[in-house]
Amino acid sequence: MTSFAVDSLFLFFALRAGDFVNLAAGLWFVPKYVSQEELGAVLPVTSFATFLALPVFSLAMAVMKESACLHAAGERGRLKSLLRGVFASVSLATAAAILAAWIFAPRFLRAMGVSSSCAGFLAVSAALLGCSSPVFTDALQAMKRFGALAAAEIAGSAVRFAVLLLAMPFFALEGYFLGAAALPLSRIALSSFFLRRDLSVKSEPFWTRPAVRRVAFAFFAILAYQALPMGADLAEQSVLRASLSSADSAGYYMATRIPSFLHYLSFPLLLVMFPYTAAAAQKGERIAPYVLKCIAATFLAAAILAAVCIFFGARLISLMPNGAAYASCARHLPLLVLATALASAQVFITNAAVSAGRFSFLLWFAPLHLVYSAALVFASGKGLFSSLDSLVAVFAAFSAVRFILSLFVLLSDRAAPPEAENGKIG
Repeated sequence: MTSFAVDSLFLFFALRAGDFVNLAAGLWFVPKYVSQEELGAVLPVTSFATFLALPVFSLAMAVMKESACLHAAGERGRLKSLLRGVFASVSLATAAAILAAWIFAPRFLRAMGVSSSCAGFLAVSAALLGCSSPVFTDALQAMKRFGALAAAEIAGSAVRFAVLLLAMPFFALEGYFLGAAALPLSRIALSSFFLRRDLSVKSEPFWTRPAVRRVAFAFFAILAYQALPMGADLAEQSVLRASLSSADSAGYYMATRIPSFLHYLSFPLLLVMFPYTAAAAQKGERIAPYVLKCIAATFLAAAILAAVCIFFGARLISLMPNGAAYASCARHLPLLVLATALASAQVFITNAAVSAGRFSFLLWFAPLHLVYSAALVFASGKGLFSSLDSLVAVFAAFSAVRFILSLFVLLSDRAAPPEAENGKIG
């Protein structure tokens, strides 16, 4: 067996270890230890913290392609200069996010019914570390250090599981976010250890004016692309938490654990699809065939999961700790599965466009999300949302609209060089 096959197999099992810990956290630790009064706050607080940390994540994504190209060209000195600049920029972005959290987090936590300021601080810390760690892990990926990357993933998952096991019985919500912070912190520490030898070379200039412009454009485009749906998700979770009772918002958390299984299929497909669509666009080929295969696989899995939920949904929810109290929420499962599948399909389409350097979809993507978020907040302020049924219907309808509009990206796909569209919006 080749070293590539061994590394790939090792990395596959390492990622599955992370999936296991995610499942354990969502399906067992949180329902077992977090009270009903705070259970519904887990999703909005997580969304809030991730939104604050978004600039750090966008920067990591913007430099991933640069670092891969530099390593492929054997330019380790320039790669070292690139990473130094990124580490400094991440430090500044982290400081800005901490300042924003200090200003806005206390009021947001009170609105979400969270009395512990420590939980809010840990949530923001976990999000910042989680968005910073790709800077380090992507460097290992760019250098094809897959064995080291797998080791960092396995160790980080083990540390997170241990923290959850030890902390949550005593400090439920704080322990959950402490475990969430432990995973990326372990990744950063181990990645830094593995990178020390690769970067022990003399640095060479990277940050020329064209390089700065290239990275800056990618950063702002990715920031806009990521911030808009994250903002809409934050609006959804905040409105749901503020408009409904603690029991209903907790029931929503429990019900959404089952549709989230679709992400364990769609996320690997997204990782595999991205380089293929990027290469196809570079060659002037169509990207639609790759996207449609991923959408078909997701819809097939969603149909099977929805059928299971129709017949066994209440039983599945009851299997979780304290789940019997929320078995009535099983009626929402088919619609939540459909909404999750539609959202995943839209992400396949727009991510493929991003991989091809085509950002014209932002012309409808941006106003759609801004209007939707504003309408949600306005309707909530007028007391128009009084039940979980109405909110789930609104969420599903928005996922459908977003997916339908994204289909125009595929309809406009053509076998032609992307230079005419690359690097501009519109």
